[in-house]
This record gives sequence, C-alpha cells and structure tokens, in this order.
Amino acid sequence: MSDALQRATGCSRSPFPDLSGATERALAGYADLLRAVLPMKAAHRRKLADNIQELSTFLVEDRAEVLGRDYLHAPAALGAYLWYFLPWNLLRMTRLLGGLNLDPPEGGTVVDLGAGPLTLVQALALARPDLLARELHFHCLDTTPRPMREGRKLYHGLVDILENGLVAGRGRWKIHLVHAPWQVGIKSVPQADLLTAGNFLNELPWNRRDPLSEQVAGFFQTVAGHVRPEGHCLFVEPGNRFGGKLVSLAREEAVAGGWKVLGPCTHHQACPMLEHRETSWCHFTLSTRGCPPWLRELSREADLPKRDISLSYVHLAGPGSPDRLLDRKAEQNPDRNASSEQMREGPLPQGWARIVSGEFSVPDRMREGREAMVGRYGCAAQGKLLILSPPGHSATRSGDCVRFRLDDPPKRDSKSRALVAELLPAMDGPKKKAASPTTRPGQSGQSATSSPPARGHREDRKPRTNPKATSNGHNRRPKRSQS
Repeated sequence: MSDALQRATGCSRSPFPDLSGATERALAGYADLLRAVLPMKAAHRRKLADNIQELSTFLVEDRAEVLGRDYLHAPAALGAYLWYFLPWNLLRMTRLLGGLNLDPPEGGTVVDLGAGPLTLVQALALARPDLLARELHFHCLDTTPRPMREGRKLYHGLVDILENGLVAGRGRWKIHLVHAPWQVGIKSVPQADLLTAGNFLNELPWNRRDPLSEQVAGFFQTVAGHVRPEGHCLFVEPGNRFGGKLVSLAREEAVAGGWKVLGPCTHHQACPMLEHRETSWCHFTLSTRGCPPWLRELSREADLPKRDISLSYVHLAGPGSPDRLLDRKAEQNPDRNASSEQMREGPLPQGWARIVSGEFSVPDRMREGREAMVGRYGCAAQGKLLILSPPGHSATRSGDCVRFRLDDPPKRDSKSRALVAELLPAMDGPKKKAASPTTRPGQSGQSATSSPPARGHREDRKPRTNPKATSNGHNRRPKRSQS
C-alpha cells in the first residue's frame, strides 16, 4: 500500500512490523541486562522455572485474588515476572508500537497507567529508538514501587544498548515514578499528550453490581479529562475474550465523546464484536518471530512455550486532533437485520476491512460446483465480514488491512451471520504467496460454511498440575504435556 493511500484511508496493511535487527539484538542481550539488574543466586535460578509456572497459575486461575492486589511484592514472583512475562510483553508491545503513528511533541508528556516494570516505556524505546533523541516526560503510575524501580534500571540499560548501535548522543527521556493508585496519581501529573495503559484494564476491580459498559465508560471519561484535546490514548490488553471486550467498550465510549479511532478500526461505527450473541472478540494473533533463544529455552523449561502471541488494542485521538481518517461517506452503517433488498441501499459495495482472524478453508462452496475457498473474518463499516478468495491468491495475516467487495446481492454466512465478501487484490505492491489454510476441507468438527470457533488466547498455557506444590519444598515441575 502506498504512503499516500495509507494516509487517505488511515489503514496500514501490516500494523505489526517485524523487529529490526538492532531490536532483535537488544532482546537477545536482555538476559544479561536482567542478570545485572536482578542478580540471582544459583539456588534461586534453579527455582525460576517453577516460580514462573506458579505465577502463571495464579494469574490465570486465581483472577479474583489478582484484581487490585499487589502480587509482585514477593521476590520470587517479581523475579518470575521480570524474566518471563516482561520479555514476552516487550516482544508483543514492540511489534504493536512499531506500526502505530505515535508522534508526541518535543517536551511532551506521556502518562502510563499501571506501569509495572515500565514495560511500555521499554517497548517504545525498542520500537522507536528515533524518539530517544526527543525530550519526553514519562509519568509512570503504579501502586507497587519496586517493579517500577527495577524497570527504570532495565530501561537505562536498554538505552545504553540501543545508543551503542543506533542513537547519536544520550537519550533525553525523563522518567518520573508515581507510587499511587491511578485515580490519585493521575491528578498529580500534567495533562498527557499520550496516555497509555498496557495490561491494565483487565486487572481493575470491576464490580458485578453495575453493567461493565457503564464502568468502562466512567473510567474512560475520567482518564480522558487528563489528556490534551489533541492528545492520544492507547489501551493494550491480552488477546483473550475479556481483554477484547474491555478494549471495545473503551472504544465505544471514546467515539461517543467525539474521539477518533486511529486503529485498528477502519471506521467509527458501532463495534460488531459487541453485538448481541456475537461470540468473537477483537484481537490479533502474531508469530513469535524475533523471540530471543534464551526466552524460548526458559519458556520450555517452565513448560509454558508459546507458538504465537496475541493482543487487543485501540489507538485513539482526542476531539481536537486533525481529522486524517476515513471519509465519512465510506462509513455508512446498514441495518444488519435488514433484508437483502434493503441492504443493497445501505452498505457500500466495497471498502477496507481489518482482518481479525487467520485463514481457513470454506468447503461449502464445493456444493455449488466451485472449488473450496479460503476465508478469513474481517471488520469494516458494514459490520463483521466473511472475506473469501480462491486458493493460491494473496495471503492475509491477522491485522492486515485489505480491500473487499460484497456479494451482489449481499448475503450472510448462515453460521457466523457475517456478510460474505470477496477479497480484492492489493492496489500496489507484489502479491504475497498464499499459505495453506489452518483448517482443510473434511477435517472432523469443521463447519461447512464458516471457520472454526473463535479461540481465546490466554497469556500462558495452563499447567497440567498445580505448581503451588513447589512452595512446600518439593522442587519438581509437572511433566510437559505430550499432546
């Protein structure tokens, strides 16, 4: 996609660029940085894999205990987080931040809620080392001071590595640590040019008395009041169902308040993932390409390897920001319950969609005397789409922005209720060779008309046995699953 076209549509074809060589080298050397900042005795190193799995179980299975709680005060938990969860989050966040249009002004203010070990600050340095030469003030808020202090040390060590290979002169970022609950701390910092929250919303203690949508709306209204009118907000959550819902709800409140959606959406209409009975959620799945060998090995040792990484996010611009998004005429929203005749008067026949799934086979087309098609789900102004293409045509990846054309007359997939559309070729650039679909015709349990059911992506695979047994003196890890 040309730069001019990207500016016109607000749609980046590949929002998750691969890591640069310099960034990969910095992550490869991150283990040495961890050893320098958080030295471990040999006995502690031997227990590290067990501690990682115990913390993983706590975060996944004991969610009620996590919410609003300082769970990184214990040295074993902090070490496990810094060695395993932090590097994986850096990989995930760096891929995201490298594809976003973030341009805080000289002397600008960045407010980071739930900063932890300064994950987002470090990821931004890895993704955008060019910004290190710009004076920026980061106000990092968290209720637990030690992870922030250790994160600041890791950030300074990372800057030294990056400056040796990339940046002329010293980094000019100023790091301010604010030890306070976010509702209190946000009142003590300047208005933000950029407000960020990474893996933060899912750990807030939402109550069950009030609708979640109202609670998220109240949260966004509060934080938006501390952002400059032309400022930006970035919310990033795990790519599971709850994280995706929180991000979509924040987006809805932002749009209602006049904010502009810079990504991942190609439109400002209601989020189709929030529709009644919709089982999918907005998230993106990325490869682990660029993961350093030491992290892969530690993940295997802890019996928590990753085949992919996932996230949900929304990037918003304030009501006072320049309008550089899609033409409003391309954002017509049809009544998704209308008849085919009515829909022909509503949705535009083609447009841009964000791919929100992997590719899969759609064997049902064979019944019409045609070859099996390759499908993928997309999100557009017209709603949720099932976008089809013949085998061997351009491949798509989760997060890609593609052109499509609706069937004429428009029709819906019988299972997913998504509008059926045709994948159009890219307007410029070489075609990517299509990969094999993740699901082939004839596989057991596969619907003939749509994709496999949407699958949530937990941050880590659930252990086979309870690793809390390691705390009673038995230093054995559960056996790795053979499935």
